[in-house]
Amino acid sequence: MKEILLNKLKDCKKLVIMGIGNELKGDDAIGIYVVKKLMRHFNREGEIISIKNLYLINAGTVPDFFTDILKEINPTHILIVDCALIGKDAGAIDIIKEDEIANYSFSTHTLPLSIIVKYLKKFIDADIVILGIQPKIIDFCPISEEVKLSGDKLVEMLIKIVEELKLTD
Repeated sequence: MKEILLNKLKDCKKLVIMGIGNELKGDDAIGIYVVKKLMRHFNREGEIISIKNLYLINAGTVPDFFTDILKEINPTHILIVDCALIGKDAGAIDIIKEDEIANYSFSTHTLPLSIIVKYLKKFIDADIVILGIQPKIIDFCPISEEVKLSGDKLVEMLIKIVEELKLTD
């Protein structure tokens, strides 16, 4: 997975990692969990943080609210992390192609992710990578251990990728 992501992020000059989800609905919170853990790694917190050419956004259930901010940032790459029903074991991570978004069920957004991505592509010349993480449970409960472990591994991998791309130097 790391090599595939590095390939998709080649030539990355400015990266936004956006976590999407609902913290009240179990594994649906995994996108937010990943972004918040990345923020803690960089000793920052907030809804949006920036470190040189890395931007971390906790979009919650309203990623569409951040489209104007994304236009201002004007990143070369956007990495979206979200819970998605990908038909695999809990915690499995897949890269979801833009033209296949409609084939997957995502978490609790105000707008479908496919519409948000189309809108962003219209106004921002950025490569968009979507990481879907298979939930175990989407209910009023904490994140499952399987999905949390997967999120922890993803955070470690993303930190290494950010370092290799020298986005925070």
